[in-house]
Amino acid sequence: MAATAGSRGIAPRTVAGARLIDRPLVTPVLIALNVVAFLLTAFQSGSATDLSGSQLFVDGALIPAEVASGEYYRLLTAGFLHGSLIHIAANMISLFFLGGPLERILGRGRFLTHYLVSLFGASVSVMLFSEPVSVTIGASGAIYGLLGALVVAFKRMRADLRQLIVVVALNVWITFQFPGISWQGHLGGLVVGAAIGAAMVYPPSRTRNAWQWGAVAAMVVALTVTLVLRDQAIGPWICETSPDRISCIPEYFIRPPR
Repeated sequence: MAATAGSRGIAPRTVAGARLIDRPLVTPVLIALNVVAFLLTAFQSGSATDLSGSQLFVDGALIPAEVASGEYYRLLTAGFLHGSLIHIAANMISLFFLGGPLERILGRGRFLTHYLVSLFGASVSVMLFSEPVSVTIGASGAIYGLLGALVVAFKRMRADLRQLIVVVALNVWITFQFPGISWQGHLGGLVVGAAIGAAMVYPPSRTRNAWQWGAVAAMVVALTVTLVLRDQAIGPWICETSPDRISCIPEYFIRPPR
């Protein structure tokens, strides 16, 4: 990992301006939150292989029609829900191996910010490219953001990118080969994660903070504007959601515009 240090005892810092840390903290906390959410949904559904019967699952999943109707919390909660034991195991293994190195490069605060903005980007992409009545869950959108940032960071540090590029290519291939995988969330997470990652590691040290946090603010604003415009296009819906069914119809079917 690239780091710089002054000659007067200044603590060495990474290319993102972060202090060197011995062990990641945010990554295991994120894993723990995902595991707790999984255990709650598994308990409610009475299954570890199909969690769709959980009320928490239904209330927290990303359903674009529900978000457009005002339930914006789903943009966040969906990223901490999973559909099965295999689903969460695959995502948490990926988060463990990708999150640790990136957290050491970015530092804890920047890493958490990057993760949440990548998750937001993945959710907005789902809003843009998925059907209004569809269900999306999982941490993989944010994890793809980590992949994008690691590619940018490795390039900045002139590290060997070959193995990482293979991992990215393999994950992109898998995304489009198997049904039920949200390519929309993966695409949004990857693009936003790479963009924020570049803003974290490429600015010169003198203006680093301004570039980093300015880029984060600009991205959040751009994603928010995109979300608002998409919400207006989808319009309000009336949904009935339960562990047994999810049924949504446009509000104007019941209350025609005057």
